[in-house]
Amino acid sequence: MNLYDVQRLRDEAEQASWMYGRDDIVGVGQDTTGLVRVEVDHTDAVQRIEIGARWWNEIGPQGLAEAVRRALDAAMKDRLVAWAERARVRAAAPVFGTERMQLPSDAAAPDLSNQIAELRRALTMLREIRSELGEYRRLIEEEAVRETVGSDRDGRVSITLTGRRVTALTLSDRWLNTQPTGQAVAEAICAAIFEAYRAEAQRTSAAMASLPGIAAAQPGNVDPAALLRRMGLR
Repeated sequence: MNLYDVQRLRDEAEQASWMYGRDDIVGVGQDTTGLVRVEVDHTDAVQRIEIGARWWNEIGPQGLAEAVRRALDAAMKDRLVAWAERARVRAAAPVFGTERMQLPSDAAAPDLSNQIAELRRALTMLREIRSELGEYRRLIEEEAVRETVGSDRDGRVSITLTGRRVTALTLSDRWLNTQPTGQAVAEAICAAIFEAYRAEAQRTSAAMASLPGIAAAQPGNVDPAALLRRMGLR
């Protein structure tokens, strides 16, 4: 591997990271009244729910759960559209690294031993990941249809996740008929959703223990920028 090979790897890594990055993309959606607002992150996980003060008069207790579901669906669609638009724009942008580094003809060849060693370690990790892909695919398919239930502390809200998607939301009629504030309802719904997320994450974490290669490569465990620095590519 020579200097130009290292440059090519650097350019391809930076281009891919830039094109497909989505960590800062969020989606925001509302119901038809505009009183319910939901914000999701780049994984479609709920980050915030807001319910306006006039929810009792304009939505009513019987329609509130459906209004939240509609706002959530709109938020996920908004996130997907934003990510697709970014990918489209960036795909049309110039490719990084159009110019190669030029060394003086009498310059000594740079020492690439550290970068090559890091690349070899990365290749070893990729081979391990490849050997685990079949089991990982089976795990993902099971999780995509598995149901997880969550509730708030007082049992006023119950939600069901199918995979990571909220597929059912039940609100206590008795509680809603006391006309709680929109903020109180939103907080209770979020508490139920976050409880389900925690249960789902714990189950997935336990299952991933049998896939050490893929687990080690999860975004929370690998810093791509740090890896590139160790390779001398940034």
